[in-house]
Amino acid sequence: MRIAEIGPVEAVADLAALISRCAQLRADGLPGDGEAWAATAATLGGTEPAAGPQAVARAVASHGRRVG
Repeated sequence: MRIAEIGPVEAVADLAALISRCAQLRADGLPGDGEAWAATAATLGGTEPAAGPQAVARAVASHGRRVG
């Protein structure tokens, strides 16, 4: 699903909240940004992270390897 299909205002608000949350976590030196990305992707994709815990775990692990 493309973000534009969700509705521009809602999608932009979700992405803005994600960026803000991740920036705060990074600034505070705290973990959790991978989980925030996974949750936002699930929201934008119309699914729930709990619906695919193995897929979420793989995505979070991949995020950790790429971003740290």
